Amino acid sequence: MNPVTSLKNNIEASEVRRFPGAELSGLAALFVLSLRQQTRGRKLLVLVLLYALPCALAIVLRSLSRPAPADILEFALIYGLVPHALAPLTALLYAGGMIQDEVEEQTLTYLLVRPLPRPALYVCKLLATLLLTTVLVTAATTALYLAIYWNTTEIWDGSITRRMVQTAGIMSLGQVGYCSLFGCLGVLTRRTLIAGVIYIVVVEGLLANLRFMVRSLTVVYYVRVLAIRWLDLPQQIFDRWQKDWGLSLDQIPDGNSCVLKLLGFGVAITLVAALGFSRREFRMKTPEGG
Repeated sequence: MNPVTSLKNNIEASEVRRFPGAELSGLAALFVLSLRQQTRGRKLLVLVLLYALPCALAIVLRSLSRPAPADILEFALIYGLVPHALAPLTALLYAGGMIQDEVEEQTLTYLLVRPLPRPALYVCKLLATLLLTTVLVTAATTALYLAIYWNTTEIWDGSITRRMVQTAGIMSLGQVGYCSLFGCLGVLTRRTLIAGVIYIVVVEGLLANLRFMVRSLTVVYYVRVLAIRWLDLPQQIFDRWQKDWGLSLDQIPDGNSCVLKLLGFGVAITLVAALGFSRREFRMKTPEGG
């Protein structure tokens, strides 16, 4: 290449980097592109089928001659299965793989040569992932609520509609914790899926059910506390949920504290991951398999 042309290109690239409007436009384009990439492929189909299973189970159990109580199904499926398994698995598949997928598809090079700061690239992709997984988990919980409470007085008087909205907010906050954590794992290790599954089983599955302070290190704990604090539950159900979870109103944090802790954790872990992404050298695959 002509040296003069090369110098001109370098100057123009430098000017693009210094122009905030160009950076914002580039990040917006990356955000949209990330959403389009993640809504294609097998992950979405697998998750939709996975979400359909508890809905089908709820419909079957509610259709029996002696139907299962709706509040029991709500406790087991929505506040048991979703935060323990479906929500973290959704975050693991998308946030944990958002960088590694770029490596596997050999598109990370095109991403890194853009005149955009590396940390901003990571945060932009994480925000797109958070939006998508939140929509998916919200849709799953809404479908479950409809399957459980369809043709009941609760769904017609509006009480379940309020609970669905409140639950959507609670699950969205949970996704902040899960996506930021699994996104960080995706930067730190190539064995993200294995590490993520171990975390889901051991930490969110085991530690969250121990009635000790160690459970406050889990996302599920804050989801449960927010459910106790925010949901407008009948007194009998409220008392049973407290007892089953081992939560006492005079010992658990308030709702605002839970929100701040989840958001603070998400921001802190995202900063660590963004810094790691900016410094890490990624080995790219070649046609020869190197």
